[in-house]
Amino acid sequence: MSKLIFTCQNGYEKYLEEELRLNDIEPRSVAGGFISAKSAEKDGNEPKNLCFPHFCMINPVLIEASSVNALSLAIAERFFNINKNLKFEDKWSFIVLPNLTITGIGKRESAVKEQAIEYLRRIAGRISKLAVNKLPDAPGYHRGLVLYFENFNKVYLSADFIWYGQKRVSDDDDAPSRSYLKIEEAYRAMGIEPTQGQTVCDLGAAPGGWSYSAAKRGAKVTAVDNGELKAGAKNNPNIISLAEDAFKFDPTNNFDWLFCDMVEHPNMVIKLLENWIEHNRCRYFIVNLKFGRVRPLELLASLTGNSSIIKKRSISLKIRHLFHDREELTVMGRLE
Repeated sequence: MSKLIFTCQNGYEKYLEEELRLNDIEPRSVAGGFISAKSAEKDGNEPKNLCFPHFCMINPVLIEASSVNALSLAIAERFFNINKNLKFEDKWSFIVLPNLTITGIGKRESAVKEQAIEYLRRIAGRISKLAVNKLPDAPGYHRGLVLYFENFNKVYLSADFIWYGQKRVSDDDDAPSRSYLKIEEAYRAMGIEPTQGQTVCDLGAAPGGWSYSAAKRGAKVTAVDNGELKAGAKNNPNIISLAEDAFKFDPTNNFDWLFCDMVEHPNMVIKLLENWIEHNRCRYFIVNLKFGRVRPLELLASLTGNSSIIKKRSISLKIRHLFHDREELTVMGRLE
């Protein structure tokens, strides 16, 4: 049985709690952006394709101390003892998962992290030299050092964790809208992005955040929307704008990518995606579903059930509640 700590976007704990129960994981305590839980699965079999968690700390241990120095030393010693029989050859991530519900705790997190790596240098210099202050290169299961501060004097530590791919990304001054942030984050969660010369169809494109994102990578974009493209998407040489209804658009050629981020009922968007898949009109897709009028776990069930065309045809399918998502899910897939 594994002890687990999941983090998620603050305010979406109820959805994560429901998702965990559906995956035979029993939530034990719930706080802002934080759920501790237990799984009946053996270690190493933790669910790696969940939607709402951003991180999963595996078998975390609780460290308690009242000062920065005491916490930092205990963290360094515990991490060394956990790994003393292992050989480190590659870079490993040292991450603090921010607690956004406690005012002022960020300074504590930074001070403890800085001091802990200094203590680790003294205890195990070679291991500490391989530490990097960044997320792993790709989502999935990783070894490293992850901390989560329950409060100023209680820290959970884990040397094994799952990162589900969510990440805050930087804005672009030429991007037409904040939706640009979602597609940039989706590439990282998906592990692939449009490349030079590939073709993209962006349904419901205006004002053009997603179209601009693909065009800046050299992809050739067909932006379908009766609305107007703006900022970096307007008059972009890599973007062809078509004033048409996205649901009625009937292309004469296929595309490498399908993008879709429309404020429409999610069932309508799912049917649109299914139609594109059935007619082999794309190889990759990134689609955003607004769940304000539909329970998100029902959407997940319809997308991942055995009767789902999307699941049947996808070699890889990821559904994530991204850092930059609000009341929406981002569906990402590669087709057979």
